[in-house]
Amino acid sequence: MAASAHKKGRWLMKRKFYGFTLIEIVVVIAIIGVIVAIATPQVLRLVQNVQKRADSSTARHIAYAFLMWQEESGKSLDEIIPDSNLHKIDSDQIGGPSGFKLSKYITGSLPRPRLNKSYYFYYKYESSVLKIYAGDDSNQWELFPEFDQNYK
Repeated sequence: MAASAHKKGRWLMKRKFYGFTLIEIVVVIAIIGVIVAIATPQVLRLVQNVQKRADSSTARHIAYAFLMWQEESGKSLDEIIPDSNLHKIDSDQIGGPSGFKLSKYITGSLPRPRLNKSYYFYYKYESSVLKIYAGDDSNQWELFPEFDQNYK
């Protein structure tokens, strides 16, 4: 009997295990789930901040397009922006027929905010200061020259 127990013990020691147990797999999946739960909000916040910075940069380029047109044409912005209302940038032509084409100064298609695809850029000229905004018809946030931290 001792010989057979010895053989049986030796057989158990030589047995090779392939794969993982169900418990090990469940533990690994749980750890991955916790990591994803922690990382997802951080990644989404990072993406949103990058989109805000991209919109701020685009607003600055739009303002520079106005200033470049002013320099090239020798005209004042008062001539193409006669009031201090917000004007939506929804076409390439800025300031009516006497204005300029935005595509001459900014490459690519019509600039649209990245933070929210339903937003547009707006411009306003008051007290000799050109301001660029982003938003929809009911809410706009200033992006240039001052960046509104509440932009969402």
